[in-house]
Amino acid sequence: MTDIVVPEGLWDTEKVPEGIIANWFLRDGGAVQAGATVAELMVEKTTYEITAPVAGRVRILVAKDGVVRPGSVIGQIEES
Repeated sequence: MTDIVVPEGLWDTEKVPEGIIANWFLRDGGAVQAGATVAELMVEKTTYEITAPVAGRVRILVAKDGVVRPGSVIGQIEES
């Protein structure tokens, strides 16, 4: 299993420590290719795309509207 992680350094965490998972672009158990966008993260009024580090099947760990911080594991991919 490979973790899907909220990247560090996307925004100023001293000003805004947390973001929200605004959208998942696939369902739990869905197939994904490496580099494909899997989720959208919203911080204040800015959105960031989170991509799959590897190809496989996605296991969602943090639901839509879940609060996350940089470094948070939001899902996992079982490599195929």
